[in-house]
Amino acid sequence: MISELHDKLPARERILAVAEEAFLVDGFDGVSIRELTDAAGVNVALVNYHFGGKRNLYMEVLRHKFSVVSEQKCALLEQQLAGLKELSLHQVIAAYVTLYLGSDENALAVQKFLKLISRHLADDDDAMELLFEELIAPIHLQMRKTLGQICPGLDQGKLSLCIGSMTGQIFHYLRFPHAFNSLVNLPEGTSLREAMVQHIIEFSLKGIAEESICNSKN
Repeated sequence: MISELHDKLPARERILAVAEEAFLVDGFDGVSIRELTDAAGVNVALVNYHFGGKRNLYMEVLRHKFSVVSEQKCALLEQQLAGLKELSLHQVIAAYVTLYLGSDENALAVQKFLKLISRHLADDDDAMELLFEELIAPIHLQMRKTLGQICPGLDQGKLSLCIGSMTGQIFHYLRFPHAFNSLVNLPEGTSLREAMVQHIIEFSLKGIAEESICNSKN
C-alpha cells in the first residue's frame, strides 16, 4: 500500500520511490511490475510510458541511488578539507579514510551498502558500470585532484593507484570485519575500527610519501 508521503508525489516520482524501496531490498528478479504499480497506486502502462519497462526503471533507480550517495560523500569530503587551515598529505588521507570509517554509524552504513551490491549487482555488468560512473568515479576524481595539488610529482595514473589501494583496504575491512576481529589481537577495550583507521592512514601515508615529494609536510 502506498505511503502518505509517496501519495503526494507525481506519478513518475512515486514509481521511482516505491521501486527504490523494493529493488534495493529484493533485487531486480525479486520484484514484479505488478507489485510496484500496486504499491505506487498507478497502472502498468505508466511504467512503460515513463521508463520503457522494468529494466530501465531498475537502472534509473540505481542511477539515482548511486548519484545521491556520491553527492553526499563528495560534499562531506569537501567540507572536511575546507575546514583545514593548510592541506597536508596526512590530513587528506585521514579525511578520505574517515569518510567511510569515521564512526560506527558510517562503517555500518557502508557495510550495508556493500552487502546490497554484492547480493544484487555482482553478476550485472551494466549495473556495476553504472556504480562506477555514478558513485565511484566522482569521489575518486575529487580525491585525485586534491592529492595532485599536494603531490605534483605523481602522475594521474599513480595517484589513481594510490587511491585505489586506500579504498581497497577500507572496503576489505568493511566486507569482513568479523574475520579481522579473529585475526587481529588488540588490547581489551580497543576499537578494531579505530585501529584500522589509524593503520590505513599510516600505511597509505608512508606508501604515497615514498612515491613523491609532496608540497605540504606530512
